[in-house]
This record gives sequence, structure tokens and C-alpha cells, in this order.
Amino acid sequence: MTRSTVFSLVGLLLLTVAGVGYMTVGVLDMDPRREYNSVTVRLASSGGLMDTSQVTSRGMKVGKVESIAVTAEGLDVALALDAAHDIPVDSDVVVANLSAAGEQYLDIRPRHSGGPYLSDGAVIDVDRTVVSATVSDTLGKVDALVAQLDTSALGGLADTAARAVDGRDPDIDNLVSTFRLLALTLHDKRAEIQHLYDNAQQLGRKAYGYGPVLSDAGPWVGSTGEGVSSLLQGFEQYSYVASDVWKDPIGPLITKIDSYLTPTSPDLALIATLLKPFTAPIKPLRVDAGKIIDLLGGTFPQGGPARVAVTIPN
Repeated sequence: MTRSTVFSLVGLLLLTVAGVGYMTVGVLDMDPRREYNSVTVRLASSGGLMDTSQVTSRGMKVGKVESIAVTAEGLDVALALDAAHDIPVDSDVVVANLSAAGEQYLDIRPRHSGGPYLSDGAVIDVDRTVVSATVSDTLGKVDALVAQLDTSALGGLADTAARAVDGRDPDIDNLVSTFRLLALTLHDKRAEIQHLYDNAQQLGRKAYGYGPVLSDAGPWVGSTGEGVSSLLQGFEQYSYVASDVWKDPIGPLITKIDSYLTPTSPDLALIATLLKPFTAPIKPLRVDAGKIIDLLGGTFPQGGPARVAVTIPN
């Protein structure tokens, strides 16, 4: 065996060892020097998670799912987390989809960056976990939703919409132009609109100071309402009392008085008949009230003494 052949065999052996090492450590992630912490996550449902799923935190791979065990409360998922990564205990666990194909992974999302950190034997309870809907569940729900749609009704709506715009191209162009001009107007008047909005804000801030005053006036307004209600109830009671008074005490009394006065009162019709012959001579007499007023005005002029004219016979 020549020396070149030996060097070739040694080089090939070294390349084989390097390739196996790369496949073991880099691709298969089997590093014998790495230490892992065993952490249990309790889930209500798997959400499609498998015992070969990855475990990530902040976008980095920090471990893998080792096993999934069924319990009376749900599932216990055993994780192997890389001890080199410090993951806070105060973290949420989310089972999500890696892609639209449905590869699920488990993502640990810390609430803060400080300790304490997850250690070997730690348990994350079910109240800190969220299971996202799987692609299959989502597709099933979408299919059920689509099955509820009435295709004939949708066709009718589409046909109505098509007829509504058929031959209305000029109107649609005018509508588009109107909206474009409106957008340009709003853009040009942006400062004025902003000023108007600021004034409305100032009005709201100024009016805020009257809140305590209105709050203090609330009990007084309520008391006033109670007083008005009591007043109305009092009037209502008075109306009922008045109706009862006229119905019972005063009504019979007036009836009794009328029964006494009717026999004792004179017959006015008979008296008028007896007086008619005596009043007949004065019936044609008429009094001229205008002449009487003129006479009084001449006798008692305005702003002067009374004047009396006396005619002396010759």
C-alpha cells in the first residue's frame, strides 16, 4: 500500500467522522454534552401536538416534546428543555401551528425576563396554557359555516348587484369623482378640522369642571322631584275628597234647604202678573243717557269749577 493511498484512506475516514458528527449534533440535535431539564406541561387538549414537536421560546428552539400522557384532567406533556436557556417560571405556554400544513409546536412565552427560572421537575399548570385551533378544526368549522349559506340567495344578491351597476358607468364615475373631491377637501382642510376637533376637546375639558357641581345638585333635583310628586298626590287626594264632600254632606244639605225654601218662597210669576197693569204706563218711557252725560259735562267741566246757568224771567 502506497503512502498516497494511506493518506487518502485517513482523509476519507476523517471526513466520515466529521459528517457523522455534524449529522448527530447539527441535524439530529444529539449532543451528549448538553444537559436537559425535564418540565411537565398540563394541557386540557393536545391541539394536534405530538411527541416529536419542537419547543420554542422567543423564536429560539429550546427543547422538544418527549412524551404525551393521558390523565383524568387532560394531558401531561413531558418536555426536555435545554438547561443552557433560562426560561422564567412566570411564563405562558401556547400550542400553535408552525405553518398552514398543521405542524404544531409548543411555544413558551415569558411574561418578564427575570427569575426564578424553570428547573428540572417543574410543572406548568393548565391555567397557564392556551391551545390554538388546529388547521383541521378550522377547516371543519369553515366547512360547516359554508354549508349554512344559501347559494341561491347569494346568487340572487350577486345578480341584483350586477343589475344595479349595469349601464350606470357614468354615475359610478361621478360617484368616484365626488369621493375623490371629498378626500381632497378633507386633505386641504385638515388644519381647520384639527382646530375644530381641538376646540371640541377644550369644550369637553372646560365642561369637566362642572361635574362636581352637577353631582352636588343631583340630590336637590331628586328632592324636588319627590316634592312635586307629593304635591300632585295631594291634589289628587283633594279632588277625591271634594267629590266625596259634594256627593255626601253638601248634596243632601242643599236638597234639604231647597225643600224648606220652595213652600215658603213667593210665586214670582204671580207677582209679575199683578204688577203688570201698574207698570204698563211707564213702559214707553225712554231715558236719553247721552243728553244726561252732556248735561253733567257742561255742569262739571274738566279742570274748572261747576257751572250752573239760571234763566231769569222778564
